[in-house]
Amino acid sequence: MNLTVSHLDKLRLPLLHKLYKANYPSGKPKGKEDIIALENNKIIIGAVRIKTYEDCHFLTGMMIIEEMRGKQLGNYLINETKKLLSLNHCYCLCDPQLTAFYLKNNFILAKESIPNVITSKYERYTHGGKKLDILVYKKHNN
Repeated sequence: MNLTVSHLDKLRLPLLHKLYKANYPSGKPKGKEDIIALENNKIIIGAVRIKTYEDCHFLTGMMIIEEMRGKQLGNYLINETKKLLSLNHCYCLCDPQLTAFYLKNNFILAKESIPNVITSKYERYTHGGKKLDILVYKKHNN
């Protein structure tokens, strides 16, 4: 495999829309957020969306195309994405079934000092009874 991870050129957004529709229908990429694409030989095989707020990033909509799942590409994408973060904290909300994946990739369960923008998302998404965990990756500046 010839893997690359980089910011998606906005001109390729329509292609990404098709991939999300086929592989993660509830994830809808928008032009206002940063999109990190995982490509194999210049073909998009995964993506993650990042919203940047004043004091944190919010990671959402991580997707690997169905035929490439089970090959540790999600781990690769998340770890390469972390290198591109400009702020020290990156939060995500995930189904409890996915929590182990994020913990394995150096996220921790967020228990305190969660920014209002993240808690308001959490409250909005869980209002109807949906179960979600709040996780955070804390960037280490070496």
